[in-house]
Amino acid sequence: MHKKSHIVGHIAYIGLYGVMIISTIFLYNSANLAELLYAGWIILAFGITFLLCSSKSREKGHAEGIGLVESGMYAFVRHPEFLGHILIISALIIISQHWISFIVGAILIVLLCLAMIDEEKRNIEKFGNAYRDYMKRVPRINLIAGIIRQINRRK
Repeated sequence: MHKKSHIVGHIAYIGLYGVMIISTIFLYNSANLAELLYAGWIILAFGITFLLCSSKSREKGHAEGIGLVESGMYAFVRHPEFLGHILIISALIIISQHWISFIVGAILIVLLCLAMIDEEKRNIEKFGNAYRDYMKRVPRINLIAGIIRQINRRK
């Protein structure tokens, strides 16, 4: 039963993400606020870059046979790929500047937060105390706190 709801959640997420992208294209800069538009494009570029670097960190860790990846972007936040998607969704909301995008984006972000919680439960089951220790050292998605912790750890 849990697997079915997981698949349904993925399908809903993908569908909503598609709606988000399409609505951003058709409702592009609807409030005509240039400053927001530029900020949105900067956040989008950062989000895509962050997502790609996170994916590369995970792939590299798995290729090296590491079970629990704690290097690369995973040294700063526990869920860098989720953070990348949240940044992208936020950017699309800012770029479109329309209430429809805001509502769809908010739903997507809530779904991502629920997925993070679910993934943490699975990781605790899979990795046990190693993951619990990782949770204590690395914030869930607060990148600023993760950077500060890394700086303080290196001192």
